[in-house]
Amino acid sequence: EDSPPKRSITDPFHLSSLFRSLSFNMLLKSTACLLVVVSTSVSGFTPRSHCSSSTTSTAHVRSALQAYPSNERIVKSGGGLPTVPSGDCRLFDPSEEGMLGRTGNMQNRLHDGVEYQYQPEYLPAEEPDTPGDLFVSEAQAWLEDFDGQKLPPIFAKNSKPVEATVLGRMKLIDDSAPGNIQHVVLKLPQGFHYVEGQSLSVIPPGLDPNTNKPYKPRLYSIASTRYGDLLDGQTVSLCVRKAEYTDPATGQVDPSKAGVCSSFLCQANAGTKVQVSGPVGKTMLLPEDPTKDVIMVATGTGIAPFRAFLHRLFMEQTIARHQFQGQAWLILGVPVTGGLLYPQEFAAMQESSAGSHSLRIDYAISREMQNAKGGKLYVQDVLAENADTLLQKLEDGAHIYFCGLKGMMPGILESLEQVALSKGLNWNTLLKQYKANGQWHVEVY
Repeated sequence: EDSPPKRSITDPFHLSSLFRSLSFNMLLKSTACLLVVVSTSVSGFTPRSHCSSSTTSTAHVRSALQAYPSNERIVKSGGGLPTVPSGDCRLFDPSEEGMLGRTGNMQNRLHDGVEYQYQPEYLPAEEPDTPGDLFVSEAQAWLEDFDGQKLPPIFAKNSKPVEATVLGRMKLIDDSAPGNIQHVVLKLPQGFHYVEGQSLSVIPPGLDPNTNKPYKPRLYSIASTRYGDLLDGQTVSLCVRKAEYTDPATGQVDPSKAGVCSSFLCQANAGTKVQVSGPVGKTMLLPEDPTKDVIMVATGTGIAPFRAFLHRLFMEQTIARHQFQGQAWLILGVPVTGGLLYPQEFAAMQESSAGSHSLRIDYAISREMQNAKGGKLYVQDVLAENADTLLQKLEDGAHIYFCGLKGMMPGILESLEQVALSKGLNWNTLLKQYKANGQWHVEVY
């Protein structure tokens, strides 16, 4: 790995500190609200204060900006780009621009950095002890409907992309895990909206040396809810693995064969402009019926749409979370523990009263766990070992989703066929039934 760059104006608010805890507990109030009836036993949102000042006033931000000379002035004087103290919110006020409701949540994370600990107070509202006692609570609602349509229109076509801006990124896996996976947050143009399960395209800069034409778009599954990680409805998050080629003879990574678009995103600093188009996709949408179970099977960065699902169902104050009555079951496959993606976030969800009985998570860590036969444990092994539960859920109308490398599907299909045969069932017939009912969702690449 290259040594980390010095913090500068290209990394104004130290997003690495924000994302390292990876427990985006999306309870934060927005300016556009819908009134939802919940119980009076709900515990209030009272985060602990870790900072001497929980918010940064607009006046302070303005005065701080005025305290630093402009880029142009310093560049002209030969001084290079100006730098500002990192993590002090002088260039970006999360309470105002991120619609964080003056909770101090963002400041706590910036203050504590890697030592930030998930606080139970940030959990969604607890279930009622006495259903008869009710009160009114606020919830996000302004992106629940798009002019009478369930899906937003395509904002930009591949032939006419629009410009997004990188707000920040961080590496999601530690050095014990192979590769480089980054969480990248982009600010979208006004009016560019999407829903959970959709994708957007990124067009890397420059020309393809093979064609001397602009590079073709690369499609990425969206890893955030429609409200974004900042809950402002104007950001989108991507989970990107840098595509690398390892020379089998030397065992070394050949940088000349790295993925063009993934390398661009995984190295982009805050402020970098990115050409995007979309959103697209109808295959991976959440079920319309909130009583149906949701089964999610992912390998690696295939976790992206499921992170969005789980934030919507367990963390954000939305109608979707209040109405969800099914069980969510996530099965994630990675090679080593250090390669688990967003584990702190998922653990936080499971600690909520709803998540404690409505969210099940199974990790298949192939190099560290064994299946029933003593071999490496993969996602298909988890499905096979829970065959009775899986088939019963599907029989009851559960929706099952698969996302990740296309190489995952043959092993999964073979395993499911064996499971069906062991129960005296015809797998091909079952699969046709699931597809016809809209229960079967696959997005592989």
